[in-house]
Amino acid sequence: MRLFLLLLLGSLFITACGQTGPLYRAPATEVNQPKKVEVPKAESEAEEIKAEIRAIKAQKIQQ
Repeated sequence: MRLFLLLLLGSLFITACGQTGPLYRAPATEVNQPKKVEVPKAESEAEEIKAEIRAIKAQKIQQ
């Protein structure tokens, strides 16, 4: 029984992942994935959004 378990365990190590041929590494992430480019909003747009938020808050306070 012990011999059978040792042979079974040994066969698992021999088969490994099952890939034939040489193993390879995945390419680096900068090659593998595109870079994320964040486009900043224009300052005028940000100011407009802030003004709208202030107006909405003022309306809620008045109600």
